[in-house]
Amino acid sequence: METGSMAMLLGGLGMFLLGIHHLTNGLRDLAGDGLRRALQRLVSGKLSGVLSGALCTAVVQSSSAAILAVIGFVSAGLVTFPQAVAVMLGANLGTTVTSWLVAVFGIKIKITAAAMPMIGVGAFLWILAKNRWQAAGAVLAGFGLLFVGIDAMQTGMSGVDWQLERWAGTGPGAIWLLALVGTVMTIVMQSSSAAAATTLVALATGGLTIDQAFALIIGQNIGTTATAALASIGSGLAVRQTALSHILFNLATGILALLVFRHLANLSIWMGGVLEAEPGVLTLAVFHTTLKLAGLAIFYPWMDAYARLIESITGRGRISAVSRLDPTLAKAGGSIALEASWRAMAEITNAAFEYLQARIDNIPATPPDSAAELSHVGDFITESGRHHGGDDEALAARRLRVSHAYDHMVRLAEDFAVPPTPLPTDEETQNAVTLAHDALDAWIAWTAENPDARGKPPVAALRKASETVRDIRKARRGRILRDLAAGRTQPGSANQELESFRWLNGAIYHAWRLASSMHQSMGES
Repeated sequence: METGSMAMLLGGLGMFLLGIHHLTNGLRDLAGDGLRRALQRLVSGKLSGVLSGALCTAVVQSSSAAILAVIGFVSAGLVTFPQAVAVMLGANLGTTVTSWLVAVFGIKIKITAAAMPMIGVGAFLWILAKNRWQAAGAVLAGFGLLFVGIDAMQTGMSGVDWQLERWAGTGPGAIWLLALVGTVMTIVMQSSSAAAATTLVALATGGLTIDQAFALIIGQNIGTTATAALASIGSGLAVRQTALSHILFNLATGILALLVFRHLANLSIWMGGVLEAEPGVLTLAVFHTTLKLAGLAIFYPWMDAYARLIESITGRGRISAVSRLDPTLAKAGGSIALEASWRAMAEITNAAFEYLQARIDNIPATPPDSAAELSHVGDFITESGRHHGGDDEALAARRLRVSHAYDHMVRLAEDFAVPPTPLPTDEETQNAVTLAHDALDAWIAWTAENPDARGKPPVAALRKASETVRDIRKARRGRILRDLAAGRTQPGSANQELESFRWLNGAIYHAWRLASSMHQSMGES
């Protein structure tokens, strides 16, 4: 291959990868939190999970983004692992949309002339606009770069004969060697879409035979497992389980496809004959889709058993909202990470409120050891903010309220470190304690309900309890100090009563502010 042709090929591939990057990010930002909510609501069973995964991948043009979102759902406790497996299978099917886009609009119907203005307008919007218009600009520029890149790749590959049969041969073992090449392509490019696009262009320019292209596509499908494997290293249980399910599915599908290669190839050529006279890029797109559908058809009836197998291999682990927080989850999406943060904070808050109930009831209890958990939540909030500093105003406001909740929880933990001081047993104080106890109880019960069935959170009750304790403390403090000045009480007794009310006032105040911040950080469910 000439140096100029190689430069054109590499440049075209680079533009394609850049286009995929901008297109994926733009579509994801344009969809916003609505895509997350829609995906979460749609995932109710196996079939809906598969369809949702395919739709999400088709919309954002990235199976990695869809699978990352599902990992986030599992980590946040929004969906079960078997549901996540269904979405993962659907996401694999959704990746074929890119092949069809490249085959139809990039090769069969060239839209390069229209792509240049798209890049120009999109770039200006991306640089000058904000929020959704900026996202729309990224989509427009990404879409244009996609097809300009394909055109450049075609120019670079034009007239090149890759002569793969020289080293791979033409016998039965050739397809296995070519599948290995396809696997390496995906690992090097870090994008199955880019690898598939390169194969489509090579086929269109005569550099590959149709069978060679089929084998490369199978290998590229297997190559996506490397990305999943890397993502699982050092990650939490949800990430490892989802990654392993993705790896085993793609490996099994690839190996089975190679074993029945001739039958699968002949079927695709026959179906492709409806679209084009001679096997070409549309036939390859048909093969890509048929490969994914075949794997889905094989696994679908055994999906629940498959999920149980993955769980038996990885173990179930310790299930808690805090333990689910994972660095990978921080990258999954602003709203998903926020939901996970909220649930982790709710878990810590409920344990703290139960201890606070015992404390104000003068019942001996061990304070929750939440220092490590709080530190973990704080680190996660910081990490998710670092990855999603460009969130819209609503998400940024919610993130800020989660941070406020975290701060009040830290203050409440500091109150718990103060040695217990028995509260006065007079009727006024006990009425205030009962009010606070019931308000805390209502909050714990509310967080335990089904999120979709929750009514209005009992923040107002906690506020009333805090204000009541504050007023009693203010009036009681003046009286205690007057009694002390008049010699009607001893300094030790006065200090003990003052300290008990100071502690109660601070603890109930932080509990109210914590619950209030938690409520404000919920956003639209």
